[in-house]
Amino acid sequence: MKLDKTGIDPLAVLNAALESILITTADLDAPGPRIVYVNPAFERMTGWSAADAVGNSPRILQGEKTDHAKFLGLRETLQRGESWEGQAINYRRDGTPFMMEWSITPLRNLADEVTHYVAVQRDVTARIEAERRLAHAQALARESDRKKSNLARYFSPAMVETLAQTDRPLGPVRRQEIAVLFVDIVGFVAISESFPPERVVALLRSFYRRMAKAIFKNGGSIENFSGDALMALFGIPRPTGREATNALQCAIDMMDESAIWNAKRTKFGRSPIEIGISADFGMVVLGDIGTRESMTFTAIGNTVNTANRMQKLCRTLKSQIVVSRALVERAQQESGSELPVLARLSPAGDHRLRGVSEPIQVWTCR
Repeated sequence: MKLDKTGIDPLAVLNAALESILITTADLDAPGPRIVYVNPAFERMTGWSAADAVGNSPRILQGEKTDHAKFLGLRETLQRGESWEGQAINYRRDGTPFMMEWSITPLRNLADEVTHYVAVQRDVTARIEAERRLAHAQALARESDRKKSNLARYFSPAMVETLAQTDRPLGPVRRQEIAVLFVDIVGFVAISESFPPERVVALLRSFYRRMAKAIFKNGGSIENFSGDALMALFGIPRPTGREATNALQCAIDMMDESAIWNAKRTKFGRSPIEIGISADFGMVVLGDIGTRESMTFTAIGNTVNTANRMQKLCRTLKSQIVVSRALVERAQQESGSELPVLARLSPAGDHRLRGVSEPIQVWTCR
């Protein structure tokens, strides 16, 4: 038999096909169809020779890990005279499993009767593994992006890239000397009560954005946002030897940024926003706290409490910046007494703070 007008032998076409081809009888009732033909590609893929495969059930390819649920609907589909497609683990003659993808199509005679089924089969093990690896890589990428997104809330972009490469970016629980800085909006309660909620949120976003810019510029990290207040740490995830210097420069930059912001607000007929900045230097405990479901990295200790309590002195001393003597002296040790930012500060005496046993000598901004 030759294909019409071509002179091509159909059997030669089947034998030349690169994909595995298996032809069975059309018996769907038990014991089911039997193999009547397999091409050389089938022999190469499965290890079954044509002589051994012909006369057997296609189930010779199934084994322990073959998921028979994959065949649900097969019989009904074929009985309707439609093609069926599937994918499952099959086995070579030597018992090695592989993932096979195949399609089964009814073969009809001139009377439109189904006489055989033709199954075209493909070994897709490598493709499935590649897809699995791709999905795993994409999951890792999403996790990496999530970690970077979380880190980006607290660190500068350059630092995020570095931290994202380690499993414990912030390190173990430890004691360390760092600089702690607080900044908030003076009189925020009154402002929030007089503004619509949308304007309050917009104001806070603008405030946070400007303050975060100054913190990241000076190598600091944001420990947390709380209402109208922001806490920044200098010296994590690792010491730089310029913690106090950077904190002082950050305070000055915040004050200067506030002046630019208020000039813009005044231009548009809005009231200026006054901020208060306080900072201290000393030993703290650094580490993750919280529950398994919700952890946050924080600093704990007298240095944090002192820096926070000094916020009140910004109002008392009518200065946008109030910093401790410990911070100023450490900055002098780090960068010398001629550090330019020191020229903008002056001593403002000793002051008692609630919850702090000894008076604290502070400096304010001129």
